[in-house]
Amino acid sequence: MSTVTHADTERPTPDAPTDRRSELLDSLNEAVRQPELLGGTAAVVELLNALAATEPDDARGTAWIPDTTTRTVSALLRDSFAEADPPLVASQYGEDAHRRGWLRLDRALGEEELRELLDRVLDWAEDKRRLADVLGEFGPPSVVYGDPAPDAPKTLCYTGEERDAPIGAFHFGAGGVLYAVRIGENLLGDWALTPAGRKLFH
Repeated sequence: MSTVTHADTERPTPDAPTDRRSELLDSLNEAVRQPELLGGTAAVVELLNALAATEPDDARGTAWIPDTTTRTVSALLRDSFAEADPPLVASQYGEDAHRRGWLRLDRALGEEELRELLDRVLDWAEDKRRLADVLGEFGPPSVVYGDPAPDAPKTLCYTGEERDAPIGAFHFGAGGVLYAVRIGENLLGDWALTPAGRKLFH
């Protein structure tokens, strides 16, 4: 059986930067899914900045900068669905993390499966829908943002493994009621409200 000597404990660890990045990735993936348990969305931003500092980029530098600079639709949804705001914000950060290659998906959809979802979902969401309907129709999500309990507000996202894969986001309020679906930030056609969402939207 091997033992650790005193000399071993003082030996330099050349893999420390890699270990630090791995720790940051673990923390980010935990925090972005349930930020309310780990310091709120401010803690997610701190982790994004810390990861950006470990991966200098000619285009982005060493600071995290959201890849999606215009969040028109998301801002409207946040104003209307206050109870769903924390997981909605977390999902935006998760999208940025995915585009940087930092988000670990629970399930990556194949290209054809994702295309079919995105082609159908806006029309499909115009009827009254609940969490069970979404899971039954589209299967387990790529990521769940917010409390995983069935009746808690949350956002479910579906996407593929590639960083530039489009993302379908389902925004739920209390009781597992679907309020809205978003596949982009274009006001003219990248989102849809369910009947429950239309009652609250302003």
